[in-house]
Amino acid sequence: MDLAHVFYYNERDIYNLYEANTLTKKLTAISLFSGALGLDIGLDRAGFSICVAIENDKYAVDTIRANSKKLKNSKDIQAIDRDIHEVTTKEVLEKCGLKVGEVTLVTGGPACQTFSTAGSRASLGDPRGNLFVQYIRIINEAKPRFFIMENVKGILSAAIKHRPLNQRGPGFPKLTQEEELGSGFKEILTELQKTGYYIVFGLLNSADFGVPQKRERLIILGSRDGEPLSLPFATHNKNGSGLRKNWVTLKDSLYKLNDRKPEYRAFTEDQIKYLKIIPEGGNWHDLPKGSQKKAIGGAYNSWGGRGGFLRRLSWNKPSPALTTNPNGRATMLCHPTLTRPLSLKEYARIQQFPDNWVFSGSLSNKYMQIGNAVPVGLGEAIGKALIKSMNPKLKSPNKLGLIVCETPKILDNMAQRPTTFLNPPEMRNDPKGETAGQWFGESGRKRGDVVEFIKNLSISKDSQLLRIKTHEVAEILHKEYKSPTHNNKSNPLDELVFILLSLMTTGPSYSRVYDRLKEEFSDWSKLLKLTPKQLATKIKDAGLSHQKAPRLISILKKIKKEFGEVSLEPLRDMHEKQVEEFLTSLPGIGTKAAKCVMMYSLDRKVLPVDTHVGRISRRIGFISDKLSISHVHEELEKVVDPDDRYKYHVNLLSHGQQVCLAKKPNCEQCVLKSRCNYYKSRK
Repeated sequence: MDLAHVFYYNERDIYNLYEANTLTKKLTAISLFSGALGLDIGLDRAGFSICVAIENDKYAVDTIRANSKKLKNSKDIQAIDRDIHEVTTKEVLEKCGLKVGEVTLVTGGPACQTFSTAGSRASLGDPRGNLFVQYIRIINEAKPRFFIMENVKGILSAAIKHRPLNQRGPGFPKLTQEEELGSGFKEILTELQKTGYYIVFGLLNSADFGVPQKRERLIILGSRDGEPLSLPFATHNKNGSGLRKNWVTLKDSLYKLNDRKPEYRAFTEDQIKYLKIIPEGGNWHDLPKGSQKKAIGGAYNSWGGRGGFLRRLSWNKPSPALTTNPNGRATMLCHPTLTRPLSLKEYARIQQFPDNWVFSGSLSNKYMQIGNAVPVGLGEAIGKALIKSMNPKLKSPNKLGLIVCETPKILDNMAQRPTTFLNPPEMRNDPKGETAGQWFGESGRKRGDVVEFIKNLSISKDSQLLRIKTHEVAEILHKEYKSPTHNNKSNPLDELVFILLSLMTTGPSYSRVYDRLKEEFSDWSKLLKLTPKQLATKIKDAGLSHQKAPRLISILKKIKKEFGEVSLEPLRDMHEKQVEEFLTSLPGIGTKAAKCVMMYSLDRKVLPVDTHVGRISRRIGFISDKLSISHVHEELEKVVDPDDRYKYHVNLLSHGQQVCLAKKPNCEQCVLKSRCNYYKSRK
């Protein structure tokens, strides 16, 4: 489910505008719940100047004061070492020397322990959960141009009130709405929407940004003026496919680390006994069957992955997410070859703190500060993405109050998960006659209401009304035309060649040319052996062959240069905007053609707008006649639900070819005439 209909602009244009409009002013930032400054170091590297850091933990404050002058852009961070409830926004702004509305950025991650899936699970009823209220208070009072809120992904399923697992299911009262999973996140989004900011959110994996650690964080960005926000593009992935680099491994990150006297708290004798048997990259599953139960105790009979028990890390992979204690029974982080936990210096290097960063407090305090931090590389990527959004010329008041999810899998996962989890039947004492299904009741197990709530936040009220109308049109036309394929291809490169041959051509000639070409050259790389003139002869019947032939050869050459092979399969692993950016960079491929490849061959929920789709949408009244071609895709994707986009496109295409013709539309036979402004104007 893709709700990310944010604006996207050429990166070079954005940078030029940023250079002209932003570098003349200092990018100021206020840091809340600052910890050891992991996120802030990254933001500093991106170009922000951290003016004030609010932190209540004594040892973290000492860390801030010991290191703040080591940063490039933030030479004079003023630490406020009190509970945020006691800190007024006026005091913070005075320390910055700024007035309301002059701060560029407020950033922070309130109460991440409250929602963590590791360890004790609390809720918004936990006093730490109330720190969200304080965060939003400062946003409302300081009115920064932007804000960044980060947190653990567990916040997505947080409840306002937590009910213990052993008190759920048959034999216990049904859950209240406040006890359902997702109710807390729903409340958080409600409060964020009240700020009036334009907001985008999504999950980011630190490993995808060059961090040697697989650590997912929920990132929420807000723009006071409706500037075109977007989360950063991933620069790395597991296999280095597409345009990305390989993930950074633990071995890469600890290379040449000077750690001759590592600081750590040793494992117990029993743990050491078992860990000596476990190979690099293994865990308790690698123990002999007879000793597994004794090794992990009662957890052996529990349910879940339990992959963190007696876990030894691998040199050739990123580290798992660092916790606040590498000795944790269920979240153990043992060195790949030595039988000891990761040391403090190793922890800091994995989180990408500078090697000269000094941490204050006891061993436990230091581990906690490092483990709670946002990896520096992720902070830098977010900061750079935010800077690219900075252009007052592109602000849109229509976006204010909207909240857009930029990670489709969040909503997909929410839709599939229940309103709560129950123990397996063998762990419950279910009274006779009542099943889990009966206990859930008519509302069922799924969190559909939360998903629908988030979906509705992403569109304005006017757009919501239009979505209802476009859905009705999509359903009517689907009944009429049955959503035909229009001979499109499942292979993205096949589809791209097919589209290129079809450009500026009518009739079935281009389809026949494609079939002949495909039969003769089963592998498109073989076309690179032809000269443009030779290829033009072969595709002559498709029209404009002397333009299309050199263009097709240029496209194939660029694909091979980018991916090392003549294939578009690497696009399947890429972010949607990256896919569109790459396709539209190919000679002769515009937005419509790119979105056709994305929709037909890559199963992306985009909406290609050709002449038929655009014409009918205008005649009905879904988009303005005055709307420029460059904005048609953007505006229609706002008002056509992602789940309706495929059938909307293919059926409007059929309708435009058969009934709603450009010059002489057959309005009397049109199934949409009662809904069509064009038909009503002719009566």
